[in-house]
Amino acid sequence: MKKFVSLVSVLFVSSFIFAAPPKSDKGNIPPEPPQKHQQQMKLDFEKISKELKITDEQKQKINELMKTDLEKKRELRQQIKEKSTAIDEELMKEKFDIYVVNKLSEEIQQLNAEIAKINIESKLNVRSILTFEQYSRMEQARKQTMENFKQEKINHQKKEQDKKQNKEQKGKKK
Repeated sequence: MKKFVSLVSVLFVSSFIFAAPPKSDKGNIPPEPPQKHQQQMKLDFEKISKELKITDEQKQKINELMKTDLEKKRELRQQIKEKSTAIDEELMKEKFDIYVVNKLSEEIQQLNAEIAKINIESKLNVRSILTFEQYSRMEQARKQTMENFKQEKINHQKKEQDKKQNKEQKGKKK
């Protein structure tokens, strides 16, 4: 009974862990921002840099910071992917070890927390590089870009859903 309760609690908690960040098609690893999104962020940064008179020195510091943070997060995402795969493999055993699953689940939680910490530290570092006005305007632009990206994604999903429904309706008519 204890094993069953532990398994249910692990599956329940892990569903929140894995549901929290968006997933890629490569397992339970939070995805990198899509290439299109990254390119748009760069273009927006260049545009806002000119508007806000962000100096070359500020740009260089921010770009170095982002490059370092991106690499750290890639490594953490890879570790999450490996641990998630290990959980899947353990659960495929006839007699799996709930303690192994629990430990891996806790490690995934810690890695996700590290990613969140990097994101916060990154914002703090960028804030220290820019003036208040530069930072607040850049954050507004970032939020707008994120909203635009989300809306594009929603529109794309809706179009795909409509295509699927149209195919199903055509199939029923035949």
